[in-house]
Amino acid sequence: MRTIERLQSTGDLEGLARLVREGTAHERLTAAWELGKRGEQGVRHLVPILQEGQGEETWEAAMGLSRAGSLAVEPLIEALATGKPETRTAAAWALEEIGDERAVEALIQALSDTDTFCRWTAAACLLRLGRDDGRQAAEEVLQKESEEARGYIGILAEGS
Repeated sequence: MRTIERLQSTGDLEGLARLVREGTAHERLTAAWELGKRGEQGVRHLVPILQEGQGEETWEAAMGLSRAGSLAVEPLIEALATGKPETRTAAAWALEEIGDERAVEALIQALSDTDTFCRWTAAACLLRLGRDDGRQAAEEVLQKESEEARGYIGILAEGS
């Protein structure tokens, strides 16, 4: 039996979290998704990876958290407010994927982020969520951005 299948069948959440950090690309993503399906316990294993991870593992943790749904909203809002730039950007994306209205205010706050890509991602996420208050806040930020930036945000909004 392959490692990922063994970890899934035995419910070894520590092993799955280790795979998110150290596995092949396929194993990392599969393990993150599996942790996301494991409810609060899975969220507890993914949040540190989101906050401390590097590169792909940060995004894989965000993907797993998006699968956890509403259970992950509060930790993602916290990561959006306090994490490093890559963590904040990935948290914004995951919040938009979940679509929970609790995320709107945090995403509006992220429109003033010091990191350009996080700010642009937050704007795109608000546009995708479609709530009037979020859309209006994003459009106000868009007016202050360059034409090039507005183009990038549009691309993000179409593909996020």
